[in-house]
Amino acid sequence: MNTFGMICFNCGIIFVIVLAVFAGVSSQLGSKVEELPGFEGPLPVSYTHLKARPEKEEQPGPPLGSKVEELPGFEGPLPFELETGYVGLGERDDDMQVFYYFIKSENDPTKDPLMLWLTGGPGCSSFSGLAFQIGPLGFKTEKYDGSVPNLILRPHSWTKVCSIIFVDLPLGTGFSYAKNLTANRSDWKLVHHTHQFLRKWLIDHPEFISNEFYMGADSYSGIPGPAIVQEISKGNEIGLQPPINLQGYLLGNPVTTRKEKNDQIPFSHGMGLISDELYESLKRNCKGEYTYVDSTNELCLRDLNYYDEARINTFNILDRYCKADSAKKHEGPWIRSLTQNFESSLNSHLTELDTRCQGTKGKWERCFTGDYEYEICSSFPFHVNLSAKGYRSLIYSGDHDAVVPFMSTQAWIRALNYSILQDWRPWLLEGQVAGYTRTYSNQMTFATVKGSGHTAPEYKPEEGYAMFSRWIAIFARVSSQLGSKVEELPGFEGPLPFELETGYVGLGERDDDMQVFYYFIKSENDPTKDPLMLWLTGGPGCSSLCSLVFQIGPLRFKTEKYDGSVPNLILMPHSWTKVCSIIFVDLPLGTGFSYAKNLTANRRDWKLVHHTHQFLRKWLIDHPEFISNEFYMGADSYSGIPGPAIVQEISKGNEIGLQPPINLKGYLLGNPITTRKEKNDQIPFSHGMGLISDELYESLKRNCKGEYTYVDSTNELCLRDLNYYDEARINAFNILDRYCKYDSAKKQEGPWIRSLTQNFESSLNSHLTELDTRCQTYRNFLVTQWANDGSVRKSLHIREGKWERCWSSDYEYEIYSSFPFHVNLSAKAYRSLIYSGDHDTVVPFMSTQAWIRALNYSILQDWRPWLLEDQVAGYTRTYSNQMTFATVKDSGHTAPEYKPEEGYAMFSRWIASKPL
Repeated sequence: MNTFGMICFNCGIIFVIVLAVFAGVSSQLGSKVEELPGFEGPLPVSYTHLKARPEKEEQPGPPLGSKVEELPGFEGPLPFELETGYVGLGERDDDMQVFYYFIKSENDPTKDPLMLWLTGGPGCSSFSGLAFQIGPLGFKTEKYDGSVPNLILRPHSWTKVCSIIFVDLPLGTGFSYAKNLTANRSDWKLVHHTHQFLRKWLIDHPEFISNEFYMGADSYSGIPGPAIVQEISKGNEIGLQPPINLQGYLLGNPVTTRKEKNDQIPFSHGMGLISDELYESLKRNCKGEYTYVDSTNELCLRDLNYYDEARINTFNILDRYCKADSAKKHEGPWIRSLTQNFESSLNSHLTELDTRCQGTKGKWERCFTGDYEYEICSSFPFHVNLSAKGYRSLIYSGDHDAVVPFMSTQAWIRALNYSILQDWRPWLLEGQVAGYTRTYSNQMTFATVKGSGHTAPEYKPEEGYAMFSRWIAIFARVSSQLGSKVEELPGFEGPLPFELETGYVGLGERDDDMQVFYYFIKSENDPTKDPLMLWLTGGPGCSSLCSLVFQIGPLRFKTEKYDGSVPNLILMPHSWTKVCSIIFVDLPLGTGFSYAKNLTANRRDWKLVHHTHQFLRKWLIDHPEFISNEFYMGADSYSGIPGPAIVQEISKGNEIGLQPPINLKGYLLGNPITTRKEKNDQIPFSHGMGLISDELYESLKRNCKGEYTYVDSTNELCLRDLNYYDEARINAFNILDRYCKYDSAKKQEGPWIRSLTQNFESSLNSHLTELDTRCQTYRNFLVTQWANDGSVRKSLHIREGKWERCWSSDYEYEIYSSFPFHVNLSAKAYRSLIYSGDHDTVVPFMSTQAWIRALNYSILQDWRPWLLEDQVAGYTRTYSNQMTFATVKDSGHTAPEYKPEEGYAMFSRWIASKPL
């Protein structure tokens, strides 16, 4: 017996009979099917009356699908929504007509993913996938009596969580037809036709354009499936319409290299199907090549003949063997024997099964493989490309399938050469092992389904559904994750005069692993055209709410004595949201209202970079109306370190085709940490501002030799001078502002950033009872009280956790300088605005000027004042790398907090590409 059989399953013969009769009574198009004879009660899914191929091929089907409410063989109305129809391809729609079955998700079709399913073969009808594998219907197994076979509900349908289009392709498959079949039945025609079909289908179903889209396929369709995904991706990149919200693909027991038979022999030996002696003889005589065997190699052919004589069901070695379940002796590449030999075997036995099947010839056939041209030798290169683009994928194998053994699939996955994120482990269903799985850094998940065959969901539907529903839920947008509109806020009188949305975006393998909280405010001008900006506050670990209510957002706290009630909010007239839509994001994880199961592993510079990038692309998937808007990255203070790295990662993601595309134009940084040696400029800055004497300045220079950040502990003279310097009662964030004990950091004991975040915050928290309303940081106290009020949390749709303004514990500092990222981004000609409050000691403007000069770009417009109402608001200089540097006069760390009107004037001019 040849171990390769037709890609269908052990009920295939009965199914052909069943469908032949079923199709014969389903010749009317366009009726909704809610009940089927033989099924008790209404169907729990959405269907459209099945439509058979027109008697004359020159008569095209209807352009739009028809709702099916009842089906012969099912008792009562269908309890789900089914639609069937034709989509015309070619210059004339009647040239090629592609038939489909569409079932809406039983959960929430407006938000659940959309999947297109292509059954294997090539040329097997997608109704096989619908009725045998992943759809809501199945045939009742009973002796055929000549009447319409009875249908029953399948409780483990994948349509419970996903809308699925089951498509009959290539042309000639199922109910699809064409005037010229021979010219349209090949691998690449199948790829192009599937792509064209999908975009045309979405034009007729625009309500699904924004849904996440996945391509699903099994068996032979493991060859064209990845090529289809690549063509969809390329179509998106060149702007084909409508856009397809492509997220990834899934393949079941997929043919990939066309040399799967080479793994059948070791698989059969491992499963105890052949003796050790035959296995050793096969290895010795065939030398590992069992697919394309030299016709003169008699010893190898003899051993393969012994191997083929086993009475094994190759689709599932545990299942019952029937003569028509496996192919005849293999005479060439496996796919030819798999399709042609199996079909001829199947057809030759129809008369022995039931003569009433003869009437199906020339109408609906389960699999039609005639005149098919095999053009794609391997789908492996497509997996390489799709992995590089970051698409998600699920590759699953029935572990008792001899047609495409799981070890063959594992081999090509390993050859992709991606690192393992989670190693081989069991996955469970009701406390029992349902299979084994491994995940990779290219977002690929491999899984076996224990005890199942080719393909897995047919033999193990409950396990198959559990696997799929868990995997798809990792990425599916559920309603609780989408943003919620906020129309009123405690402390603010009346409805908000701007559009505010808050929400969480899930990251990680399971969305509940890491939840990133955000505030989104639409531009008050024209959100459809104005730029979009993501804003990352410094710290690291300071909530973006600080920037929203202290710096660039439309709200401020009213400065008044706290009386125990909810602090009052007022409008800020100089909000940057007047000309730009802004996402204020709480990152790194653990910041503000963001949370994670494992915080320690996710709080460091590079995690912050990756998470911000992932967050943004996921957010845009949920907000596709902003994909085309110009995008800018905004950050301040410590986020001057990860900010440029985030911009670079976004840029690289665009270059390799990550979806959705981000219309990246540039970035802006306020009072940004860049080299982590900013303290070295604090001393000359303080001297220039008249804060220290000439004598102390000269002594510091002489004893410390310009190094004030990392001081040798044995350099007593330098440490003595620094101690004198630290005794000054100066507000480091704005030397002109009132000094309060908790406004500046304690004596520095390491890199400045540690004292700035940890010491400052601990100092602030320890003096809350002594707060003075005249101090700038009194507002920190007010925002803490406001954000932790129960009514506020309810309005913001907060899930869990106490809010802290800044939480910098357990943070790992990995990026020592962001200067190299500025070098790369300058070379790519992104626009940038770097601004400094000129009275900030924490990051002195001269420190920022120094690294900008080090980029070594020519000056386009030299140092000059920029004005507001004819008064000097600061000074600016522009460079040939499209970088603008600006100071904001009389402001501190950071500039817009102290000078909001000047800050808005600077930003609004720059974002509009106007001179400051």
